[in-house]
Amino acid sequence: MITIILAGGKSSRMGQNKALMPIVGVRVIDRIIAEFRPVSEKVIVIANDAEPYQNLNVLLLEDAPSYKGQGPLAGIYTGLYTAEEGPCLVVACDMPFASAKLGCQLIDILEKNDRDAVIPTDPERIHPLFAAYNARIAEAAKAALEDGKRSVKSMLDRIDAEYVDVGEGIKDVWNMNTSQDYIKAAEMAKGCEENDV
Repeated sequence: MITIILAGGKSSRMGQNKALMPIVGVRVIDRIIAEFRPVSEKVIVIANDAEPYQNLNVLLLEDAPSYKGQGPLAGIYTGLYTAEEGPCLVVACDMPFASAKLGCQLIDILEKNDRDAVIPTDPERIHPLFAAYNARIAEAAKAALEDGKRSVKSMLDRIDAEYVDVGEGIKDVWNMNTSQDYIKAAEMAKGCEENDV
């Protein structure tokens, strides 16, 4: 599989680039890359501003000029178009605890059931920014963007998507949006380290 990390958000609620914020001494983007590199054929980082990510040893891309600033759907399109074919895992850069285990489970379902996408859910919402996609749906993403639709759901409505209750995997799809979330992330990470000792 190819892992596509979306690092193009404006981080307006956080006030700074979430991908570059350290949690227990490790930047979120580095945590995600370290988690998914061992199970990925390739890691792609999509960023509006590529400068902070120059030394990550990944394929670094910016959105196509016509879709720049169009949100995560544009990043998904860029990643899937670049991948060309096969299974891809999309991970947002504000998910410090996204796990390769759940990612691989989503990819397995995608391939076994020949779906266009497999989207984790919990009782409150769907999580299309940590989900498995087949690269063949790049054109569906492009079509949604061309129609002026910026939500990922507008693409999902056009494809064969399967929704999977993550249950105990809720931590994997948790994302941090505010300074309070950042404090919580640090506490969660310290708790994980203490449990590993």
